[in-house]
Amino acid sequence: MPGGRSERHYEAQDAQVSVDFITDYGQYHTAHYVKGLEIVFLLNGNASILLDGRSLNLVHGEFIVIGSGHVYELSCSEQFMEVRIRVDGEFLAAKAALVMKEGQTGWATHCRREDLEREQLEPYLAICELFKGLTLLYVEQPDGFRLKTESVVLDILFLLVQHFTYPLYEERDERTTESSQRIQEILDYIDTHYREEMPLGRIADHFSLSREYFSRLFRRMVGMSFYQHLTRVRIAHFHHDLVTTDTPVMELLEMNGIANYKTFGKVFREMYGFSPREIRKMV
Repeated sequence: MPGGRSERHYEAQDAQVSVDFITDYGQYHTAHYVKGLEIVFLLNGNASILLDGRSLNLVHGEFIVIGSGHVYELSCSEQFMEVRIRVDGEFLAAKAALVMKEGQTGWATHCRREDLEREQLEPYLAICELFKGLTLLYVEQPDGFRLKTESVVLDILFLLVQHFTYPLYEERDERTTESSQRIQEILDYIDTHYREEMPLGRIADHFSLSREYFSRLFRRMVGMSFYQHLTRVRIAHFHHDLVTTDTPVMELLEMNGIANYKTFGKVFREMYGFSPREIRKMV
């Protein structure tokens, strides 16, 4: 059903670990900067992921891990069921007792189906089974299910640390670090001010950047142009309002800063598979 829902199944350690279940017909998560560790498991449907400008596909029964410092968006225009675990990076390092060695600059966790080594297949499939167990806990919610949920999440993290986490020894590129921090600030600014008029020159000036440099940085880090991203952010908020309120469509367009109706209609259907009026009838 296009109305869909997102429900937080579990949250612990002062929100340093959370488990969300998301169900919808069409779904779109706007491009955002990951500050810890995000693990996305697809229960149903197929999803398209844009990760650091690279297009990836995720099919049901698979998961992907996105580490700190990466930018990604996720979209699906069909029936969609997702489990998402978010973990604070410092919390994970402390719990896993990860000890930095001489010359080491940090840790990275990399786990994608298409990049698996032969010896990683078994732990990958084991994590998939653990996600299925989380789903049963979410549906049945037996006595003590929160304790069991925490246990399953920790088992998933243990396997990730054991088989998919490795030390980094490269010297940090200050320019890359600065670009990551800047794009995080830009994405946060857009999420806050998306309803407002936002000419490229104005937002570039806000961050003391030239229009040309801002455009190049945004496309390199996010994988699309600034205006493409802004349009998708506005449409995602419009969609949320569409399925949760009775406000007329034209009013919602104005409320969410959408003025180019032709582009809006095309992109909305690409993102959600239906027109706004079709979705409103099915809610």
